[in-house]
Amino acid sequence: MSPWCLTILVLAASPSLLLAQGGGRPPTGPPRPVARDTGALVPRRDMLPNGARPDSTTSDSAAAPQQLVQWAQPDSVMAALLAKQGYTITRYQGATVVFDANGRTLKVDGEGAVQHEQTLLVADSIRYNDAAKRVRAMSVPGDSVILRDPDQGTSDIRADSLTYDIGTKHGTGTNIRTSSAQGGQQWYVTGGHVGFTADSTTNGHPVSYGMGASITSDSMPEPDYHFQVKEFKMISKSLMVARPAVLYIQDIPVFWLPFVFQDMRSGRHSGILPPRFGLSDIIRTGSGYRRTIENVGYYFALNDYMDAQFSLDWRSSNGAETNQFGVSDPGWLRYNAQWHYRWLNRFLSGGVQASYTDLSDGSTDFALSWQHSQQFSQRSQLSASVNYESNTTVRQQQAFNVAQALATIYSSLNFQQQLGPLSLSIGGNRRQFSGRSEVDETLPTLTVTSKPINLASWLVWSPNLSVSNTEQLHLDQLGSQFGFRYQRNALGALDSTKVEQNTRTTTLSFDTPLRIGNFQWQNSFRVSDNLVNFPQLFHLQNVRDTSIHIDRVYAQSYLTTVDWTTGINLPSISQGKWNLTPSVQIVNVDPGGYWVRSQLTGGKFVHQQKRLQYGLSISPTFFGLFPGFGPFSRIRHSITPSLSFTYSPAASVSDEYLAALGKTRATYLGALAQEQLTLHLNQTIEAKVRGASDTAQGGAKKIKLLSIDVSPLTYDFERARATHGSGFATSNFSYSLRSDLLPGFDLTVGYSLFQGDPLSDTAQFKPFRQTISAQFSIGRNQNPFATLTRLFGGAVTPDSLTATEPLGASNPLMQQPNIAGGAASQTPIGVTPNAGWQATFNFSSSRQRPIVGGEQVVVDPEQLCRAQYVDPILIDRCIQQQQGQEQQNAGIPTTVGGAPIIRFPARSTLRANLTFNLTPRWAMQWGTGYDFEANKFSDHYVTLQREFRSWRATFAFTSAPNGNFAFNFFIALKAEPDLKFNYDRRTYRP
Repeated sequence: MSPWCLTILVLAASPSLLLAQGGGRPPTGPPRPVARDTGALVPRRDMLPNGARPDSTTSDSAAAPQQLVQWAQPDSVMAALLAKQGYTITRYQGATVVFDANGRTLKVDGEGAVQHEQTLLVADSIRYNDAAKRVRAMSVPGDSVILRDPDQGTSDIRADSLTYDIGTKHGTGTNIRTSSAQGGQQWYVTGGHVGFTADSTTNGHPVSYGMGASITSDSMPEPDYHFQVKEFKMISKSLMVARPAVLYIQDIPVFWLPFVFQDMRSGRHSGILPPRFGLSDIIRTGSGYRRTIENVGYYFALNDYMDAQFSLDWRSSNGAETNQFGVSDPGWLRYNAQWHYRWLNRFLSGGVQASYTDLSDGSTDFALSWQHSQQFSQRSQLSASVNYESNTTVRQQQAFNVAQALATIYSSLNFQQQLGPLSLSIGGNRRQFSGRSEVDETLPTLTVTSKPINLASWLVWSPNLSVSNTEQLHLDQLGSQFGFRYQRNALGALDSTKVEQNTRTTTLSFDTPLRIGNFQWQNSFRVSDNLVNFPQLFHLQNVRDTSIHIDRVYAQSYLTTVDWTTGINLPSISQGKWNLTPSVQIVNVDPGGYWVRSQLTGGKFVHQQKRLQYGLSISPTFFGLFPGFGPFSRIRHSITPSLSFTYSPAASVSDEYLAALGKTRATYLGALAQEQLTLHLNQTIEAKVRGASDTAQGGAKKIKLLSIDVSPLTYDFERARATHGSGFATSNFSYSLRSDLLPGFDLTVGYSLFQGDPLSDTAQFKPFRQTISAQFSIGRNQNPFATLTRLFGGAVTPDSLTATEPLGASNPLMQQPNIAGGAASQTPIGVTPNAGWQATFNFSSSRQRPIVGGEQVVVDPEQLCRAQYVDPILIDRCIQQQQGQEQQNAGIPTTVGGAPIIRFPARSTLRANLTFNLTPRWAMQWGTGYDFEANKFSDHYVTLQREFRSWRATFAFTSAPNGNFAFNFFIALKAEPDLKFNYDRRTYRP
């Protein structure tokens, strides 16, 4: 523990208290019997009100950060002695200085001071006996002897008295007080009785012995806590041993250690690691408490470029609960090894961490992590963060909060190289999920981008290349029509094997645009290969006759597309006003690729036709200015439409191509001529605040009253004529609303416009609301009422107008960080103190349009989570986590028509989080979630945090809807977080 890394310094007294002593022969004859007053002392800190320190500037200001003494200006004799070379200077000063030649004693009284090189001693009375070689410094009641030795690198040492024997190099002191900075924290030390010596066995380092020492980081006269040590021995800048050590809170002893040992050498050096444990890990508060001790090991400083450490972590298996879910929270023993390197001259740094965990239930886990960063040159660099877990279930079981239990193990690797105008980036990433077998990886990824290359004054080339390969392995939350393969074993009995579900998507794209004068010639090449490697049932219809159909199971399904598109954008007309841009494109008749192959073609490529597409786009901005009202001097309404019209002549698509995609001729509309009008609309209503100026913008301050963003809509006139129905060709539609009057407010609503495929004449225009996403924050720093009050001339506090990050992000139960190897921390994260109140509300609703016909696979997240997790509390969190993955998983198996459709149940949830200060030192956070589909609260959590001068306490409670709950508290010393008192208890109910 770093609080023991403190040094009590002693006066390194000179061989003789002469004015000048050193390399030459000392002057003959005694000094004057009575020395004149050579100056007055500045009052010491002890004598100033409120402990203030005087500020003085003298010629000796370089000797110490702040001067304790103002030395008098030397006369000609003193100046000549001080200027002599080859001598060590010892200066003394006082109200009266008397030297007794017979007794060979020197007496300095009345604010005396002695300085030997950089060591300064200040006391009310200083006695030096040259015959006995003894120095004694004393203070009057209410004052202190002050010793300053910058060579030792600590603060001033204060004592009631100091005695030092120059011959034996032994000394003693009473009521010594000092402080030292360790780990960015100032520690204060007092010692009742202290002895010190310069021991030859310690390479000349002063050795201190003491009894009744006290150590604390609280600077108050009556500290909140302190460590009381009965006996101690310290070798300056080397090590410290003390026994026993008792922690006092106020004047109450609460913690006892038989001994402490601390390496006090500066810089990196080998030594024992400080173990991490709490009071309850030594003295259990109940039979159900599980002891946990971490970081028991040794650190090796190998050389200037690298170091290593080895440690053990242990959690008791005594009292592990066993219920209908199996063994809960088993004990474990973990072996850790770390190796770090840093070579600045080579711009190289990183480290390797490995751990092996053996659980009491028989399971094991090996974790490996490699962090690396290397700068080869200004144009080339490599960064890597590689993490691997052999058993992610162990990671989940070792977690001490829900966020860690649901976190992912993420790895990434990236190399960047600048090659002339080209920028090369190659790498990949990999993600594992705690408690799950699924692995998502994208490897490799290759991106080559280029700055514009001037081939001629009229010809500019800007090529770009992108390659990626994405795999999802061991899918466990997708659902399947065929969960097991059945076969007969050697004995003829029926046996089953679980079906492995994997998917792969490989893409390649190459863009090679050319700017020829004012013309832009676009060229793009695309290759995509999708593989679903698990059995699926396909409902297939005849291309010409839909009455002929068949159901077929494919062991795997795939779709490969190869495409090339080209077109020319003509020079813009009325640039900056109407922004007219004509274009001519060569496009596919069907939105699919030009060449395709799938399991329906037997692996053979088939192709479609291309056709010309003529287009014209316009994107002006219209605005109107209106008179203001109330606090607004002017209102501005701007509309930015983006309107484009495209025309393509009719074409044909072969039956082979439609069959490869699982489509039928009877209902297909893709080959019709296209007359499409696309509209994208954005509106903004702004107001200029009356009487407010914004110097940064050089004008009056503006705020957005309302911003409306509408997704593009496409209408096909030819389709409307052919079907005698709706001509809308856009599948989905959404809009978003935002306003500065409601800080933190955001609303997005999404719709599905068609029942069925828009390329089919059986599709019905039937808008269906699919998603709602809304969030709203209000608090001291995000208060819409304060904004309105300010606008209408009311007085508000300055902090109510400053936006800050919501405090809810600091709650451990809401966070879902990435875990990259190493032990899971037991330290919960509390709320931010003194940050004001904050309330956040997040509403999300998602539902799928009812599907008519077709093969469907229904996936229930609750059933999946119950199959993956044992802890009921984690089950509820897993269900919430599925909301972000449903849309991604829904599209995985869809390669061609006739494939089963993944369906998820509708979900509508509201999450609320409230953080506020009960008092200036008490902070509280409460959060909950309500499921409107299940008509019940999904969970609750409450966090209380208490701030002390030296301590921080956090209490957390989590409740699941089935009655299971968890409670933990964490109390830690701010100056030494390794010293903590924590408690964690979970209760499971049937």
